Amino acid sequence: MSVFKRRLAQYVQLESDAWTLFDELERQDNVFRAGEDIIQAGEKANEVFILQSGWAIRYRLLEDGRRQIVNFMLPGDVFDLQALADLQADHSVTAITECHVAIIPSNPFIAMLQGSGRLASAFWWSAVQEESILREQIVRIGRRSARERIGHLLLELHRRYIGATGDEVDRLNMPLTRADIADALGLTPVHVSRTMSAMRRSGLIKEEKGSITLEDRDRLARLSYFDVDYLHLRKLNLLSAEVMPEDSATGELGDS
Repeated sequence: MSVFKRRLAQYVQLESDAWTLFDELERQDNVFRAGEDIIQAGEKANEVFILQSGWAIRYRLLEDGRRQIVNFMLPGDVFDLQALADLQADHSVTAITECHVAIIPSNPFIAMLQGSGRLASAFWWSAVQEESILREQIVRIGRRSARERIGHLLLELHRRYIGATGDEVDRLNMPLTRADIADALGLTPVHVSRTMSAMRRSGLIKEEKGSITLEDRDRLARLSYFDVDYLHLRKLNLLSAEVMPEDSATGELGDS
């Protein structure tokens, strides 16, 4: 669970023994191949999933087969907390690479949250971030140009990837196809391809097999109107119930 704990530790300061209840939870570690469903729409949601490695997509499928990707799941992401409300899944989650997933039954998970207010607050903070990402997705699709949509998404995935890996790099290992990007952004694969070609010629990005390098991150952020604040990169100090501001100069999270 080190990736998940590292990701959550970006947002929440916990004492080292706060994870004891979490570590004692019963869980099953499963491997899903690329293209395999982790969650299917309509299934009873009675388990919580934590993505330990790999990439997955959360999406809705229309009756005629059209797909809308609503979010990309990266290492360290936890889903679906709607299992805690004993609901049916209203979407699907599918692996796009080989994914190692920890599966935790909802009842023991709820008991853990009831036993630790700090862990409950930590998972709540994670849910707040995902809600913000989904709200930004609505704005991205509804009001941004094709270049702005793609640039904004790449910057978001890059920032989340740093959080998952702990590595401050410009190169993003991204196993997404043009169709994946198109289905996330309400574009066609052809439009995505043409726009990304223009972004390459402009020196904004460089593409290699399985990866994208953000060549000029600052300029891409300006052109895409990307403001990292919606990711809520402020650390919630549950030891003193204070919110710790992000360092404005470095973009790194404060330690005190």
